[in-house]
Amino acid sequence: MPNSYQPPAFDSKHFQDQAAFPPGAPQNYSNWVGHIRTFAILNLVQGLMEATLGLGLTGLGVLFPIIGRMEEVKKAQLEQGTNPEQMFWAIAAIYLTMGLMALVSGILRTVAGVQNYRLRGRTLGLVSIIVGVAPIFTGICAPTSIAILVFGLIIYLDPAVKSAFDLVKQGRTAAQVLAMFNPHQASYPAPPQPPPA
Repeated sequence: MPNSYQPPAFDSKHFQDQAAFPPGAPQNYSNWVGHIRTFAILNLVQGLMEATLGLGLTGLGVLFPIIGRMEEVKKAQLEQGTNPEQMFWAIAAIYLTMGLMALVSGILRTVAGVQNYRLRGRTLGLVSIIVGVAPIFTGICAPTSIAILVFGLIIYLDPAVKSAFDLVKQGRTAAQVLAMFNPHQASYPAPPQPPPA
C-alpha cells in the first residue's frame, strides 16, 4: 500500500529549461514565425484606423468647396475684397490628397492583415507596410506607421518567415505551419486525466 504522506518522486528534468529551438533546427533558426499573426492583427487595426481617417479627410476635402460656394462666403468676399473661395479650394486639395493617401494605405493594410493572418500574401504585406508610410504626413498615424514598418521588415525579411509562407503556398494549413515552427509544441505536459469512476 503506497504511503500517501510521502512526497512525490523528484525528477530533475522537470526543472530544466526547454530547448529554444525545435530538435534538428539549423543554427541560424529564429522564431519570428510565431509573431506573424500578431503582426497581421496590428497591421489590420492600423489599416482600419487609417481607412477611417482617410474617409474623414476625404469627406472634408469634398465639403470645403461646397462651403466656398455658400452665400455667406460670397458676401464675405465682397465685403473684404478677398477671394475665400480659392482658399477653400486649396484647403480641399490638401485634405483630398491626405485623405486619399490614408484611404489607399488603410485598405491595403486591411487586406494584407487578413491575408497574413492566414499566412498568405507575404509580398502584399511588404507592400502594405511600405505604402503605409505615406500617411505619416497627416501627423496622426506617424508613430504607429513607423513602428509597424520596422516590426514588419524584421518579420517579413526573416528566412524562417519566408519559408513558412512558402509552406502554406505548397498546400499546408496555417495551423500546421505554426505548429511546425513552435519550439514548445511538444514540451507541454498532457492534461491531467480524471480518476476512473
